[in-house]
Amino acid sequence: MGDQQFFLKWNDFQTNMVTSFRHLRDEKSFTDVTLACEGQTCKAHKMVLSACSPYFKSLLEVKGLAEPPPQMPSIKREG
Repeated sequence: MGDQQFFLKWNDFQTNMVTSFRHLRDEKSFTDVTLACEGQTCKAHKMVLSACSPYFKSLLEVKGLAEPPPQMPSIKREG
């Protein structure tokens, strides 16, 4: 059997990904890191943090963000 190539197309991929990530965040599903800000903690996903922030990417590569969570005094918590 020869090599075969397939092309997969997913309509509205970006919209679906944003919705899926929001659902995972709201349900706290598969969270793998804890952040601390203003005396409160927030569960997050390492993959999302490192994909969206060079700061978190470098922090995760070096330290892995083991417990206890790093304090972020210059960040204000919303919501």
